[in-house]
Amino acid sequence: MATQKPSKKVYPITTFISDLPTSLIPQSSSSYLENGTQSRRLVIVGDVHGMRKSLENLLEKIGFDKAKGDHLILAGDITNKGPDSSSVVDLAIKLGASAVRGNHDNAVLDAAAEIVANGGIDRFKGLIDALSTPDTPRGDLPKDTAPTEGSEKTGPATTNISLRHGATTYRTAFQLSAHQIKWLAALPLILRIQLPQNLPSSLGNSLIVAHAGLVPGIPLEEQDPHAVLHMRSLIRKPGEEEGYTPDESFGEEGWAAEWDRWQDKLASPTTVVFGHDAKRRLQLGRYTVGLDTACLYGNQLSALVISVNDAEIEHQIISVDCADTPVAPAAPVKEDNKAAVDK
Repeated sequence: MATQKPSKKVYPITTFISDLPTSLIPQSSSSYLENGTQSRRLVIVGDVHGMRKSLENLLEKIGFDKAKGDHLILAGDITNKGPDSSSVVDLAIKLGASAVRGNHDNAVLDAAAEIVANGGIDRFKGLIDALSTPDTPRGDLPKDTAPTEGSEKTGPATTNISLRHGATTYRTAFQLSAHQIKWLAALPLILRIQLPQNLPSSLGNSLIVAHAGLVPGIPLEEQDPHAVLHMRSLIRKPGEEEGYTPDESFGEEGWAAEWDRWQDKLASPTTVVFGHDAKRRLQLGRYTVGLDTACLYGNQLSALVISVNDAEIEHQIISVDCADTPVAPAAPVKEDNKAAVDK
């Protein structure tokens, strides 16, 4: 079952798949006595997009306490578009958070590398400011730029610099320190979490965090990195009788619906927690949890909170209203009920 070849640049991957350390996974009290683990809850948060106040409010509502063993996991798109990407990354580092790379994080990393390769922030910032200003007179542009046809991102293209991203992405890259860029670049694309095997769980015992999605029937090691960052649906091309091709379009249904059907066939199903799909908002499938509840656009920021007692593995969805200045969506997002507070 071949997956779609990447059509866009994926910033060099340091780690494709990472396993969450056992010490960070909640255990029953009996297991705690045996191995001394102190983990209390896993808190997996959807797309933050630089919305620091919203993230702080969500963690406050949850009662997040790292000192008591809570562990934060971010499901990608930590940065970009929102007002304070740098501060969000700082908070994630301070809290010792785990995370996966999102497509917007990938774009910021690529933009940061592009800036370094083309003369650094001072030269690049002037160029971006000029190109993103409406009706900039040609004479006011830096001398190595020239308007060309087909410039869709930030205005005129340059003769010496081929801009791959929009002005907002470059400005986000300007915000981040070298240390923050290094932290972001080290994030895996897929995070595996093995929950305790001796307790029943409505999530199953195998959990995966991936920003956009996964193709059912494809081993994790063979998933297309571009699809993991960008996919929203699955298609079957003419002439193909089996297998799926990941696609960025919304489609009639999201990829998660087919993932749920595929897992029903397996003796040991795997649940995927993801973000990316703000249009569909909160998605609660049998083996999928979609957490992008469009905080960026003024809706809500949501988290999947996982805890363990002696009888079972429990989970709930907790959400807060967006507390930061929202961004106007490029296309209308689904007008639907706000994310459910508990499950």
